[in-house]
Amino acid sequence: MKRIITILSLAIFCIANIQTTKAQEFESLIQSSLGDANTYLKDYMNPFAASLGNGLANGWYNTAKPHKTLGFDLTVNMNFAVIPDAASQFEFVASEYNNLRLINSSDNMLPTFTGGSTEAQLEIFGSREIDGQTYDFEQAIGAPDGFGLSDLPGPLAVPTPTVQLGVGIVKNTDLILRLTPEVNVGDLSFRSFGLGFKHDFKQWIPGMKLLPFDLSALVGFNRITTTYQIDQAADQFAEFNASATTVQAIISKKLLFFTPYAGLGVNIVNSNFAMKGDYVFNQGTPEEIDVTDPVDIAFDGAGGPRFTVGARVKILWVLALNVDYTIQKYNTLSVGLGLNIR
Repeated sequence: MKRIITILSLAIFCIANIQTTKAQEFESLIQSSLGDANTYLKDYMNPFAASLGNGLANGWYNTAKPHKTLGFDLTVNMNFAVIPDAASQFEFVASEYNNLRLINSSDNMLPTFTGGSTEAQLEIFGSREIDGQTYDFEQAIGAPDGFGLSDLPGPLAVPTPTVQLGVGIVKNTDLILRLTPEVNVGDLSFRSFGLGFKHDFKQWIPGMKLLPFDLSALVGFNRITTTYQIDQAADQFAEFNASATTVQAIISKKLLFFTPYAGLGVNIVNSNFAMKGDYVFNQGTPEEIDVTDPVDIAFDGAGGPRFTVGARVKILWVLALNVDYTIQKYNTLSVGLGLNIR
């Protein structure tokens, strides 16, 4: 949990504290155009949002077979949605900006949050009113660097933990609950909630009931909320929300203590980052400006088709270890351990 909180803190801290020397470029963007700043931050932070969202969609199942009535499992999963190397950069599309342009880059590629340093320059342009007079201006700034995470050894992913309880109810149906009560670590708080259903639909198809495998459908929804307190006295805080809805068809075959399984379906992933409160930039200068709620970004496009293959191994009759790999926009490795009473 400590590593997860650290990564979440780093991701939120790097854009929440826009008044630090690390992020003077973002402060300049916000002063010139809130719309341009939000557009830039959306591309800059997209790998983090996509990895977390895809990780949330995993770990819902390790077999297609539902529990008998009041049978249950309590499972802890860790999901790693791998950020592809290509996500360390994004393309600066000039038509998406009103007061910002790239002035010295041949390929229009800039680093994201996971990327490295850059020598690229941006130019802010427009007009500004000072003491009743309107002035045209142009200001060159360095494009924000990434944090160099893509240079670290091994695959890069945002670890996403899930703790869930699955209970057999009626007609070969499992009710699945995910819940993380609010956890506070310093200025960061984290909580999550999820609800899912797994149902054996083979029983409703004539002739399929006799086939020697299990076949089910699953629908699951999971949401997390992470809040970072920037300045409690000034009521300034940053909030990151992510949700994932997954719809799956699952097939599995129990072979003594070993159960291979596979799933095919789709994810719908949504996430949002916002900075709330009143902020003052260039305080005490003629260009001082007050901004309320300067950042509000809706990330999208991280969902899509998915295919999962994995296996569960029973240990000591009631414990189960499962490992699976999902091919999707951000390929995801999931590892789980659970107490299973059929």
